[in-house]
Amino acid sequence: MTMHPTASQRASLPSHALRETGAAARMRWFRDGVDRYRRSPVKGSIGLATSMTAAGWLAIHGQLASMPLAVVLVLCGAALMVVAALCIAHALAVRAALSRLASTIHQMASDDTGRFLTPEGPEVVARLIQAINDARRRCAEREAELLAVQASYAHDLRTPMTRLMLRCELVDDARLRAAIERDLDEMRELAEASLACARMQGRTVQTLRQVDADRLLEVMVENYRGAGRVIELDGRIGRPVTTCPHALRRILANLIDNALRYGDDARLLVRIEAQRLHVAILDSGPGIAPTQLEAVFMPWYRVPDTAGRAPGSGLGLAIARRLAQAIRADLWLENRAEGGLAARLTLPL
Repeated sequence: MTMHPTASQRASLPSHALRETGAAARMRWFRDGVDRYRRSPVKGSIGLATSMTAAGWLAIHGQLASMPLAVVLVLCGAALMVVAALCIAHALAVRAALSRLASTIHQMASDDTGRFLTPEGPEVVARLIQAINDARRRCAEREAELLAVQASYAHDLRTPMTRLMLRCELVDDARLRAAIERDLDEMRELAEASLACARMQGRTVQTLRQVDADRLLEVMVENYRGAGRVIELDGRIGRPVTTCPHALRRILANLIDNALRYGDDARLLVRIEAQRLHVAILDSGPGIAPTQLEAVFMPWYRVPDTAGRAPGSGLGLAIARRLAQAIRADLWLENRAEGGLAARLTLPL
């Protein structure tokens, strides 16, 4: 079957091309178009483009017309398979990039280092990563502003409280003076806790180094005993621990203070298991309702049943949890079967 040009294409063909058929007519017509282009004073004319387009159309359809139908179908199928393979390869590349992105985001959420993602992978994934980085940057800026305001308020509150403490000494009524001093002590504790919380959250990344944790625990226990508090230390580590000493000391101090606030004594159990250091702070207090074991790690939250038994800001456990995350440690609470609460801290050696 021979493919013939349409009426419009036949009108653009020269007369001798209409009398000839097959490849000879097409090649003559193409050469004539090239010759006219070369003789034209304005090269790049529309006539050349029209002639070459029509000649290409005739050549392609002429070749397809001369092929068996099965061959044409095979060529079309192969072309479709190539296109499908390219689409599948692109979809798989996007899926792999999204999987890596999800893993990276999960890791960043667990270590809380504040770093940004590296734009990589297909263009659509790279744009997504850039959008995530922009959102994280804006959130970090807003959080820094709020923390600066919180720290400023807490810092400025200390001056009027100091003046109130000095003026309280002028009160003649001893009972009234003692009540005012208790209130001022509680206000000062809240202000100091707010300032410490703002400073801690604004400096999440902690510098890790080798620490003699046994010596750190021994000094802490001696200091508490020197202040007249009953505290015991059971167990030894016997090797250095990679951590931030300031953060670890603050975590343990907050947990011990919490144990002594609601109980008469505290006990520290230390052991090594599966290349991790386990420290448990046990108290003899009333414990916490199971539904409240996670809620007490929220800033400013205090369990209603025990809030009236002892003063506190509701920030000690929140700060301890935040610092534990910063040094790659885990912190959780559980009620003891024999009564009291156990605060358990685990961190890698």
